[in-house]
Amino acid sequence: MQINYFIELLGGLALFLYGMEMMSSGLELVAGDKLRTVIEKMTSSFFKAILVGTFVTAIIQSSSATTVMVVGFVNAGLMTIYQAVGIIMGANIGTTITGQLVALNISTVAPIIAFVGFLLNTFSKNKKKRYVGQAVIGLGFLFMGMEFMSESMEPLRDYPGFVTMMTKFENPILGVLAGTAITAIIQSSSASLGILQAIANQGVIPLHSAMYIIFGFNIGTCITSVLSSVGSSKNAKRTALVHVLFNIIGTIIFVIISFIIPIDKVITNISRDLPAAQIANLHTLFNMTTTLLLFPFSRKLAELSFKIIPGIDREQEEMSLQFINKNVIKDAPATFTDVKAEIRRLLEVVTKNYEDSVSLLKNFDEEKYDEIFRREKAINYLNKEISSFIIDSLGLAMNEKTSANFAAYLRISRDMERIGDHSKNIAEVAKLKDDQKLEFTDKTFEELSELNAIIEKMFESAMGELDKRDRVIFMRESNETVQKEASTFRNNHMLRMRQKICNPESGLLYEKTLAALERISSYISNASKLAN
Repeated sequence: MQINYFIELLGGLALFLYGMEMMSSGLELVAGDKLRTVIEKMTSSFFKAILVGTFVTAIIQSSSATTVMVVGFVNAGLMTIYQAVGIIMGANIGTTITGQLVALNISTVAPIIAFVGFLLNTFSKNKKKRYVGQAVIGLGFLFMGMEFMSESMEPLRDYPGFVTMMTKFENPILGVLAGTAITAIIQSSSASLGILQAIANQGVIPLHSAMYIIFGFNIGTCITSVLSSVGSSKNAKRTALVHVLFNIIGTIIFVIISFIIPIDKVITNISRDLPAAQIANLHTLFNMTTTLLLFPFSRKLAELSFKIIPGIDREQEEMSLQFINKNVIKDAPATFTDVKAEIRRLLEVVTKNYEDSVSLLKNFDEEKYDEIFRREKAINYLNKEISSFIIDSLGLAMNEKTSANFAAYLRISRDMERIGDHSKNIAEVAKLKDDQKLEFTDKTFEELSELNAIIEKMFESAMGELDKRDRVIFMRESNETVQKEASTFRNNHMLRMRQKICNPESGLLYEKTLAALERISSYISNASKLAN
């Protein structure tokens, strides 16, 4: 094979892939955030979810992009796995549009298409029209790349070795593995299909060999969703797993069917006498049939993912009420007992966040910093849910004392949330201090340690079994000490600033830390006064 043919092949492949990416990006920009809203909101039934998956993927021309969005929604808790299964099935149908588009064989007018897109993209003042222009340019490039690839592969028909190699893919295992590997590398089943269509147009690979490669494409495209789920929640991983299971099961079914029914001959009979169209039709048949066959077992697929990836996420556990059950109606005293238990759990989370935040001031750790912000979300969630439950519980029959207790714990929950906010502020100070390479003096750390020692004892007292009277006295005295010492330390620091012992930037961060510690001390003291 002459070197110029190889160069033309690489150029055609680059142009094809770039065109596909450009078209997909342009269409996604045209759609904007509306598609995300459609995915998030219009999935109330499984059938709707399939339609949404099909529609969205047909628009943005990328099943991978749709699946990645779905994994993200599941990870964020905006969508259940059962809804995700339907969208994934629909995405597999929607992605067949690209193959059908490539099969149109309009390469002769591709430069004109690209030029029209260029005019729209360059001279249009409307942003949407420019995005449409980008998509049209991409479409033109796609067809031009397709033409280049087809022409460069024409000599391959005269190479018996290459033709023999192509026929080896008639082996189902080899064909599926090849298709999986190609798409896993390219990360686009549509692009892989387009390349295969270019090869087939030259009569180099028969449909019977291409059939198993096409089945493998669907497995390989799962790599994108799998990669997007890495480091995410277990539910996100389960969503990616459902995508993998769906395509593997579909492939197994079709491989078995291919031994019983000559699928390639059926496709040849119903298709145009054009290899690219035959491949596109086979790809469409595979995805539509797989969806129809597995549709009744969608819930089973989701359940299987839970068995393969068991357990619940720490995030999921934290972002849920453990002692309060909103579905069980209890009397007021029993309900109040549940509220107290949930508040104590909230206090434990708040205490941990405070301790970690303060530790960052001396030794900053990025993982611990991220953990603090993850926990802060749990604190906000628990406060919201506890507060809502307490307000709803006020409708129960209760005496004045119990009613007052509920009201007190409503305030305690809000105080805990505010302590969480101030702890987060300390973590942000530590982050800023680390980013700007600022230092606190030894005296500064000594002063902060004094305040921290008092506040830590206050947290211990809040979670301890002290008599309420003794606890209230201890908290009041401790808080007064913190406020007094903070004022003294603030004056000391101003003196250090005047003596240029400490730079102004560090001084500002120290002031913010003192203010946060003062507020935390006040809130924990106030909460202890209210607690029973």
